[in-house]
Amino acid sequence: MIKSTFAVSILLSIIGVLFFTMDFGEEIIVVSHHNTEKKPLEITLDKFKCSECGSIIKSLVNSSQVIMNDGTTYFFDDLGCMFLWFNKQKNKDTITVWVYAEDTEHYILAHDAWYSRLALSPIGYGFGAYERRTYGEATYHFDEVQLFALRGETLLNPIINNLLIENKI
Repeated sequence: MIKSTFAVSILLSIIGVLFFTMDFGEEIIVVSHHNTEKKPLEITLDKFKCSECGSIIKSLVNSSQVIMNDGTTYFFDDLGCMFLWFNKQKNKDTITVWVYAEDTEHYILAHDAWYSRLALSPIGYGFGAYERRTYGEATYHFDEVQLFALRGETLLNPIINNLLIENKI
């Protein structure tokens, strides 16, 4: 009798602790549905989470949105995360990708953007998107930068980091 009473009291205590430590605040958004227009959605900072790494999106700079054919939208805090996630998808030709352009401060289609490899990015991959080509800074296309990300040729790689900073590649 004492053992069962003790077990019940411990169980109720655990349930109570779990209930009082639950977060009843606003929901963090990882995916949005029904974006049939395939346009970039408005992101509220600190309320959206990266679909690849799980980080909270704290800045629009370096963010991106990927919209599937059915209108499902995925959000990313770093372009490197988006490139890694994108590579895992089937039917890449039917996916719409928007990236935030640092120079014009709005979303543009990823395949129309120019990319840098030395940007300050949340995770540290170093990719930045620009609407206008800037010689010596934003000179890469989508497919090139995706390949750099897949091969690990990012600022997270110390050898690549040194080569890029010293302007040797």
